[in-house]
Amino acid sequence: MADLYRRTVLVTRPEPGLSDTGFALERLGWEPCLAPMLRIYSVPMKQAGAVDRVIVTSGQSLEALRVALPPATPLTAVGARTAERARTLGFTAVDYAEGTANSLVGHLGRAGGRNSVLLATGRKLGVDLAAQLRMNGWRVTRRVVYRTEATESLAPAARSLLEQERVAAVLFYSAATARAFLDAFGEERGLLGSVRALALSPTIGRTLGAAPFREIAIAPRPEQQALLALLGPLPTSDTNTARREIAP
Repeated sequence: MADLYRRTVLVTRPEPGLSDTGFALERLGWEPCLAPMLRIYSVPMKQAGAVDRVIVTSGQSLEALRVALPPATPLTAVGARTAERARTLGFTAVDYAEGTANSLVGHLGRAGGRNSVLLATGRKLGVDLAAQLRMNGWRVTRRVVYRTEATESLAPAARSLLEQERVAAVLFYSAATARAFLDAFGEERGLLGSVRALALSPTIGRTLGAAPFREIAIAPRPEQQALLALLGPLPTSDTNTARREIAP
């Protein structure tokens, strides 16, 4: 009978995206518990000179780009959600790949005549992607436009729900959030034994393997819809959703 009460889903991602996921869970009848494990800080972009295109690997990059680049600058986003947010912020020439760094490489292909690109990314991120693009003939300028800081502990309300075994699953959108989540438990990872971990990519899944989750499931595509589909049906059809807001 305990499973009948497991309707809560912990969401570990930061904004932008945290609230969007919470509302998506509510629409499906789950009870989202918003427990972001990272704080994001925008970093003013250093001058990059003239570029033919900007490449965005995360929606976290867009705030800095919005104030640094003309809205007509061609922008290639890592996936559809990031592209949608870029359009919302005013960018008018937006296309997108299939949600991963490798898909960006394939989407851009070999460099043509206009081959100068700006890769806007987070601190210590994007180095491998820049190298792959250069191998395909692109002239890449990499700029750090945001940094992340791990939240040192899980919010008390989220921990309490885990201790009461009221959590059905935890959603993970990046390896960084997965590491921060596991670090917050330290030697108390046994609390996760009754919980499913749902990961957006195999890389995230491998990070989560360091904890004794009941199950680690990987989305077949790096998209939120595919990740949420892993939840399956609610324990019962009689749900009373109540969204829990957790301070980061």
